[in-house]
Amino acid sequence: MARSLSDSIVHEEAAGWLMRLQAAPNDVATFETFEDWRDAAPEHREAFDAVQDSWALFGEQAAAPELLVLRRDALDRAGWTGRRRGLDLGRRGLAAGLAALVLAPLTLYGWRRLRPDADQTLRTAIGEQRTVTLSDGSRVSLDANTLVKVAYSPALRLAEVVEGRAHFEVAKDKARPMKVRAGRRTVTALGTAFTVEHEGERVVVTLVEGRVAVTETAPARGVAPPPKELAPQQQLVFAADAAPRMHEAVDVERAMAWREGKLVFDDESLADAAARVNNYSRVKIVVEDAPARALRVSGIFNAGDTPAFVEAVQSYFPVDVSTDESTVQIRSRS
Repeated sequence: MARSLSDSIVHEEAAGWLMRLQAAPNDVATFETFEDWRDAAPEHREAFDAVQDSWALFGEQAAAPELLVLRRDALDRAGWTGRRRGLDLGRRGLAAGLAALVLAPLTLYGWRRLRPDADQTLRTAIGEQRTVTLSDGSRVSLDANTLVKVAYSPALRLAEVVEGRAHFEVAKDKARPMKVRAGRRTVTALGTAFTVEHEGERVVVTLVEGRVAVTETAPARGVAPPPKELAPQQQLVFAADAAPRMHEAVDVERAMAWREGKLVFDDESLADAAARVNNYSRVKIVVEDAPARALRVSGIFNAGDTPAFVEAVQSYFPVDVSTDESTVQIRSRS
């Protein structure tokens, strides 16, 4: 559907704001003026999110020398300088900025829409694991109760870990990076091996070999933080209401033990550990109160052996356990 003139103007304004914020990320006055514009109308926020998502889609390519030159030229044509305040770019300048910011990388890298016939949905049931070879030769190993969506275009390989855990062995293709999304985080790789876990608000990226960059979508009131690069044996953990944590020199064999039917917990909350155990059994563990959910669990268990896990928890912690046909309830002892 063709975009109306008013919609086009709003998207041009949004592109102009994104360029300014990227050029002066620490300029408080610019950010406050931007907030006033963004909050003035719902369509302003929607347009800015759309433009930002388009730019974030290219990750490392967004910093390629060719695109930086285009972006600089667009800013020059728009007459923008770091000293300016307010929305004083002309329509022609904004249009030029929009072209450099969003359309130019699409043209430069031969972007086309992801074709419906290239889409794949990979899903595993409770207790099921499997490995799938994609059309480019990349391999994806899915843990139990995992959903991954894949779509390829001539310029990009895109996967999304909707829920669960998947290990990616990416075939090398410099012309087409592999991007793996999990919530607000995106992992960009060319030829490498890494694991992505996505459970609720928690996202964990573990790099086995090669290098990857992890980017975040900007929060509702703010600008996206800079990408975080991982080297082999590093693990990046994102959790709700907490700063990202980087773990150095993780034991890769332990981190990959799930592929051998083992669950390894290293000082994890009982709530997170129970959620992983539940991926392998139709009898679900329910941790009923906050003190019990906060207990820290370490150990190695056989996937699917829920009784052994519950017995260990009951032995080491002051909790009460009750069961019925479909659930095991764990609560702190009063």
